[in-house]
Amino acid sequence: MKNKLALVKNVAALQMAYEALEGRDLGIPGMALVYGETGAGKTTGITWLVNRTRGVYVRATASWTLNAMLGRVMAELGANPMGRNAAMVDYIVQQLIEHQRPLFVDEADYLLGDARMIETLRDIHDLSGMPVMLVGMANIEKRLIHRPQLAGRISHWVEFNPADLEDARTLAETVCEVQLDDELLEKLHRDCAGSMRLMAVGLARIEALGKSNGMKTVTADAWGDRKLHLAAPRGAR
Repeated sequence: MKNKLALVKNVAALQMAYEALEGRDLGIPGMALVYGETGAGKTTGITWLVNRTRGVYVRATASWTLNAMLGRVMAELGANPMGRNAAMVDYIVQQLIEHQRPLFVDEADYLLGDARMIETLRDIHDLSGMPVMLVGMANIEKRLIHRPQLAGRISHWVEFNPADLEDARTLAETVCEVQLDDELLEKLHRDCAGSMRLMAVGLARIEALGKSNGMKTVTADAWGDRKLHLAAPRGAR
């Protein structure tokens, strides 16, 4: 499999949202929300964007406190945690401004139950002026309604939807080192219910079959009734 990013529709929307954040007018808030079902490709897309922007990336956990969140951001900035939360906020803001680095917080669902973490992220955004991108699961946008001070600062949002057949073709052509006939591509898309993660698993298995048998193109007949994956994605038939 080729280690390349497939520029599917979700990734294109993510890129456009970030570019809009960077080029926003004075007075427009610079926070964004990325959300969607597991397997939709959020992690792959965000990893690409973090690398492209030299972003500061942290992943929230269920055990996070405000101190833990700030300490994790400090570590990503190459600094040791400080004794006072206020001092860490000042340092983080200074570093984001000085090096023009956006902040990405993955698994942001874990933050919504703690007002102090939410308010501190808002402060970091307000004081630095740098983009802050929250990444969460499907329906996180509905939970944000109850955090109006944060929701009001989100000027762009991207929902990662299940991949369509065109996206499946883009993925296959980008990462798979053998070709698929149309029938097998349609089977891949249907059996994976548009999950980018499951399609990547299926493509790896198809590629292995093709390479081991010297096939440049793997057909649906050649694939037969082999499994593409072991998961049961939502909506799979």
